[in-house]
Amino acid sequence: MKTLYSYVTKQFLRIFFFTAFAFGFIVLISELFRQIGFYMEHKTGLLIIAQHLFSNIPWWVIQVLPVSTLLALLFSLGELAKRNEITAMKAAGINLWKIITLFMIAGLIIGLADLGAREFIVPKTTLFNEIVKKEKIQKEEIFVKTEFSNLIVSLQNNTRLSVGFLDTEEQIMKDIIIEKYSNDFTLDRLILAPEGLWKNKTWVLENGVVRDFENDAWKEYYFKEFDSGITLKPEDIALKKMRYEMMDTADFKKYIKQLRIFGQTALKERIALNIRYASVFCHLVVMMIGIPFALGLGNKLGKILSFTLALGAAFVYWGVQAITQSLGENHILSPFMAAWLPNFIFFAIGIYLLVRVKK
Repeated sequence: MKTLYSYVTKQFLRIFFFTAFAFGFIVLISELFRQIGFYMEHKTGLLIIAQHLFSNIPWWVIQVLPVSTLLALLFSLGELAKRNEITAMKAAGINLWKIITLFMIAGLIIGLADLGAREFIVPKTTLFNEIVKKEKIQKEEIFVKTEFSNLIVSLQNNTRLSVGFLDTEEQIMKDIIIEKYSNDFTLDRLILAPEGLWKNKTWVLENGVVRDFENDAWKEYYFKEFDSGITLKPEDIALKKMRYEMMDTADFKKYIKQLRIFGQTALKERIALNIRYASVFCHLVVMMIGIPFALGLGNKLGKILSFTLALGAAFVYWGVQAITQSLGENHILSPFMAAWLPNFIFFAIGIYLLVRVKK
């Protein structure tokens, strides 16, 4: 059996790697033609063009992995069927489900490799791609922004922080307004301070005033120093836009938390994070869809028709993914369901089709 597994695996992997890199190369060529005007405008050298394009290949390749998985499955099983090797396996008493299980494991491994690339490879290559574009092509100086103006942050316990100026490097903020509201949205406390410093993991306000409101009356007192109780780090107060592919899971969660601090739902980002993990099982679902058409149903429908239907079913699956993602972004589905519902639906369909293969 080890020899058989090795033979089938080699057949599948040979086609899988060929299609994955072929698609990646096609995207690379199309991207070259798309950006040729941009390169000529900035008089970019060939080496820099190569750096800019090739650093994006990992991202392009993982985008086409599901299609490559499906095509590798259909072509490898089709080749086995064409040479009557599937029939020979059955005649030798080999349970076809062992071969099916082999492909299912391969789909899961590809999914885990996809996740690993998104976590450890793509963020680094995408960052390098951005640096090449800014520094070597556009000749722009890359700097880390440390100064921000007019920030409004939603805190816990019905509290809102407004900052006129923030310097994350100097760890100082100015023109500070802290508003504390009751559960019925009436103002309970107002704190005004011209300046605040980050000390001992908290923001300490200086030379300000506290006003407490109660029963249509208010009291105030002045302070030289006041512990605001706000423990957000300076860099967490400033919102910086991030590209999804440049973040690993830890950065993604931190970014979502930061968006919610600013009073945003971070709905698209939460859906995108769920999709990152749902995509692990995307390749398994593609296998479950393709195997029945390549084996059991292919004999009844004909090879060309079964091949076409398998591709059609896979594209319907990706279409459902786009629909559920849109429903999630429109608050109809939760972020979890928006990402995982297509997997649940087509996993059930795949099981049904695989049972028919068994019969």
